[in-house]
Amino acid sequence: MFRNFLLLLLGVISMNVSAQLERKPLLGARIEYVSENGNSGCKVLQVIRGTSVALRLQENDLILKIGSQSFLSVDEFITHFLDFEPEKEIQLTVLRGKKKLNLKGKVIARPYEKDDNSTVIYDEVSYKSGQLRIIINKPFNKSKMPAMLFIPGYTCNSIDDLPNNHPYKRIVDAYVDAGYVTLRVEKSGLGDSKDTPPCESCDLLDEVENFEVALKKLKSLPYVDSNQIIIVGHSMGGIIAPALSAKNQVAGVVVYGTTARSWFEYQLDMYRVQNALAGMNPIEVEKSVIAQYDLNYRFYVKKEKLEDIAKDPAADRILRTTWQYDGKGKIYSRNAEYWRQIQDYPHLENWKNTTAKVLVQFGESDFEAFSKADHQQIVNTVNFFNPGNATLMTYPSTDHYFAKSGTMQEAYNKFSNGQIQQLFDEYNQEVGLSAVKWSNEVLSKKDVTTLPEKGWKKLNTERYPGKQDDITFINEKEGWYVNGYGSIYNTKNGGETWEKQLEKKGTFFRTIAFVDSLVGFAGTVGTDYFPNVTDSIPLYGTRDGGKTWKPVDYKGPYVKGLCAIDIVKEQYINHGKIDYKIHIYAVGRVGSPANMMVSHDGGATWTSISMNNDCKMLFDIKMFDKNNGFVCAASDEDMEKSNALILKTSDGGKTWKKVYQSNRPFEGTWKASFPTMEVGYVTIQSYNPDPNVKQQRIAKTTDGGETWNEINLVEDAGAREFGIGFIDENHGFVGTMNTGYETKDGGKTWTKVNLGMACNKIRIYKDANGKVYGYAIGVDVLKGEF
Repeated sequence: MFRNFLLLLLGVISMNVSAQLERKPLLGARIEYVSENGNSGCKVLQVIRGTSVALRLQENDLILKIGSQSFLSVDEFITHFLDFEPEKEIQLTVLRGKKKLNLKGKVIARPYEKDDNSTVIYDEVSYKSGQLRIIINKPFNKSKMPAMLFIPGYTCNSIDDLPNNHPYKRIVDAYVDAGYVTLRVEKSGLGDSKDTPPCESCDLLDEVENFEVALKKLKSLPYVDSNQIIIVGHSMGGIIAPALSAKNQVAGVVVYGTTARSWFEYQLDMYRVQNALAGMNPIEVEKSVIAQYDLNYRFYVKKEKLEDIAKDPAADRILRTTWQYDGKGKIYSRNAEYWRQIQDYPHLENWKNTTAKVLVQFGESDFEAFSKADHQQIVNTVNFFNPGNATLMTYPSTDHYFAKSGTMQEAYNKFSNGQIQQLFDEYNQEVGLSAVKWSNEVLSKKDVTTLPEKGWKKLNTERYPGKQDDITFINEKEGWYVNGYGSIYNTKNGGETWEKQLEKKGTFFRTIAFVDSLVGFAGTVGTDYFPNVTDSIPLYGTRDGGKTWKPVDYKGPYVKGLCAIDIVKEQYINHGKIDYKIHIYAVGRVGSPANMMVSHDGGATWTSISMNNDCKMLFDIKMFDKNNGFVCAASDEDMEKSNALILKTSDGGKTWKKVYQSNRPFEGTWKASFPTMEVGYVTIQSYNPDPNVKQQRIAKTTDGGETWNEINLVEDAGAREFGIGFIDENHGFVGTMNTGYETKDGGKTWTKVNLGMACNKIRIYKDANGKVYGYAIGVDVLKGEF
């Protein structure tokens, strides 16, 4: 069947919120209904955020009651939970081991989405007797803009508060980054929607109406060019999209992973394909299809009621095990009439009546919308009645969920084994980017992803759900970046495109530096700090530009992990010619212990040095020459006791002198930038849990690091500082958890600037002609030209 990802949760940066629809509560946990040891309830599989954290739920807790109410399914539990208003008290009765507990706390509301590249507007639209929640991403543009309406698959899951690595969010982000207004609408009864029928009870015609009111809303927005609207439909959204475009004028329609045949035929072939992937032998597969044939014919063609079909015990068994029949008129978690209407719906007629341009996308490893012939049939139909309007694009090794997950068998295995996070990680960004490119061509737009002449612009990289840590370039064209997935990426065209050179599961790459186009080093954070990290090797090296990487040998104390690498090129005369000695310094780590690795022969040999007597954590290093430099550090491995600390060396790291220490707990320094030998800046991170402690600070020196003064950045408890980079003594940038900041007066005043979220490293470069450019990395990768 066509299935969306099951969301894990129930249920600057600029935002606009309507006051008419109230925010719904957020459980923030994964649960499943179980019966074990004589008790039944919702078992907690994972505690993530929201109300589950406020109640101090734990994994494997069995929720028996919510308030005084018992329940017989996850859906019933959710229904009761959604009756509670945010900030009101809630009580859950849980079984923890053999002990029954009453957990009390306040209900936490679902957070609002935020986005660096657009204003997120929460609005609503009338539907039947109530209102549906709509979410609009409006890029920062004063002129009228093109727009995209997104239509998801069949399941009754909210499209609000999607994590950054969710494939639907990635599609939306691709359009937003290209300058499109995007609109998502909740299905009836979902999210903040009010007084609308439950999604599971709605039929297909209800759902078409659901998205049609959203399309009309999109066309009415004053900042949208109503002649430049694209509809994007995934899975069952590929059936609803042409239903809208057949009756409403739009510029283009993009569908991915859909069908064109009758549902009776499709479902029989689905069993044939998926049962084979499940391991049935060919004879068993055909027997299973024959057993299904009569049921499908009776339900879809003869229009018999499920209740009548289920009177036969053998049919009832197949319905409940294969069709997910609940005995109450639902199959595959939706109203049975929903599916029967798909059988009778005029799919090809809708495509015939669509005068818009059409892009049909097909993933070759899609085990749900598995028929390339169906996708080609859509193209053939459109082009027969409107020649030249439709195009088919195929994506090798890509499955139903936009993931580049291997063969169809590999994709099926990952989904069946519940490897949803891996599918998220394997998102094929080419699906979204090619859809955007096609849309631009349809609208006769120039490629809006071209970098501007000045300022920062997000590059087309795979979105990472957390903070990516380091990026380095040897010239304006060639560079590398790393992340916590054990991935190393390389570009040879200034970041326009990237090639993944390495993916090492269990490795968390934290820092990277290159001596030249061939020799480079990548440091890891090590184990026991981030989850699922198993690699204890602190440093890898390459001698072929990143094609292959090998562990680096070193003498000295064991190094747990590294957070920063700095390279010093010492000029000298070699037989009458200018040459360089290469000194490399690496330090770490966050979470302790504090160590340094040093090489004075370009990385051929290394020695480690413990710095635990001088500090307990190390985050960054800046060396002016082989002897003089600074490290960013923390005074204690327990952040509750830690001060921010800067140390200076004059003998290449043999000894260190404290030149700055904050007097506040919960602090450490993070990254440094020295635009000159005299003037330097260091970010100070605060982990103080008190929300009233809002002031964020930076340390600055004007005397070569002998003395440091604190300057204020912003009053915002959520603006934890990360990367810093200065073009000259006065003009620089700071990345924070939320956004970026720019100063042009040496830190006296700061203004917000788009550096993405959690920008951890900012590298500023100058070419031989004096041109200044830079790269920044966090959740996204950006390039700046100044």
